[in-house]
Amino acid sequence: MKFDKLPQTCLVDETLAIRALDIPAGAQITLKLWSSFSDVVLLSEASFIADADGVVDLSSHAPVSGSYQGVDAMGLFWSRAPVHSDAAKGYEGKSKDPFTATLTAEADGVLISHAIRRTYVGPSVASRDVNVNGLVGRMFEPVRQGPHRAVLVLGGSGGGLAWSQEMAALLASHGYAAFALAYFNAEGLPPTLDRIPLEYFGTALEWMSAQPGVAVKHLGVVGASRGGELALLLGATYPSIRAVVAYVPSGISWAAYPPSGHGAWTLNGKDVPHADSSTYDSWRRSSAGIKAGKFDGYLVPLEDAAYAAMASIPVERINGPVLMISGLDDKLWPSTELTEFAVRRFREKAFLHRVEHLKYANAGHSIGWPNGPTTMLKSKHPVSGEDMDMGGTPEGTAHARRDSWPRMLAFLQQALSDC
Repeated sequence: MKFDKLPQTCLVDETLAIRALDIPAGAQITLKLWSSFSDVVLLSEASFIADADGVVDLSSHAPVSGSYQGVDAMGLFWSRAPVHSDAAKGYEGKSKDPFTATLTAEADGVLISHAIRRTYVGPSVASRDVNVNGLVGRMFEPVRQGPHRAVLVLGGSGGGLAWSQEMAALLASHGYAAFALAYFNAEGLPPTLDRIPLEYFGTALEWMSAQPGVAVKHLGVVGASRGGELALLLGATYPSIRAVVAYVPSGISWAAYPPSGHGAWTLNGKDVPHADSSTYDSWRRSSAGIKAGKFDGYLVPLEDAAYAAMASIPVERINGPVLMISGLDDKLWPSTELTEFAVRRFREKAFLHRVEHLKYANAGHSIGWPNGPTTMLKSKHPVSGEDMDMGGTPEGTAHARRDSWPRMLAFLQQALSDC
């Protein structure tokens, strides 16, 4: 028994051809994939029946049992989940590199393994820290001579460079100059998402435009969650942005997080008009005897059309096409409904550019690049400490990642080529 040729290193978004060969026809074989993350073992497994040629091919064979169902070439990757105690025995003391995943196959007492180091930064990408003009971030660029189409990349309410530096590294690996920018919760920046000046991002765009590897007229922005809200807001504020990609965003501007009585964003020293989410008690008091229905702290206050219009991002000012991606079962905030505020405004204002909203059933909040584990749905917020439920199912979110990723890359390529 052996694996068909597999790489030792690859990008995390690469789909692998996992095939086990030279197995007795009709024999059962068990494949496992494990990796370590912060002293936790992440493990998936699936059992297959070898075909008449003695082959198990994950791109065409469904497991008879295991951590995922149906044909899925990368099912072992997204279905990895934390294991403890007895289930983790045998993996302690092995590779602690979180980027290394070890694939094993066992049949009739024979065991084979192959380690794959999966990276965000391709071999033809250079990166550098940026601490100039008050900016805090990391720039990723292809080493080949530019100028390159460029993107400003923005994470969400966790702050720092969480999400943004991984996304920027992958985009650079696909040919873009990508600047992952922190805007709070990093050294020299505010500790929370509270009254962040949009001028800070204007400075970032100016700095990017001054870099020799950046094609000044081919500049986009990519953001997620509150960073997706921000991406739409920046596109509406700075005409140099020629394309916007917003993951699980909102077409409404919201207040600071954690709440402070102020907005998350300012412009010219004033709070950007924003909405405040509602607590159940305040909603019950204000709506008693008026309306009964499902409570949603984000959507309830927006039932007032005038209030929603006040807080709505003027997306019609964006100077190029827009792609928005959301999960219909997002439990962190109702990203599909909040995105539809932007969709309706684009339509009402007769927006001249392409607008697309990809929305996925059974997907939650954590949509991004494919092949990462989607099983860890609940956690603590890194800034507020509040309980978070990302929503969706592991299968649904994995599908949303896998389907949206190539569509997002194609969108950026076309949008930033046409401008």
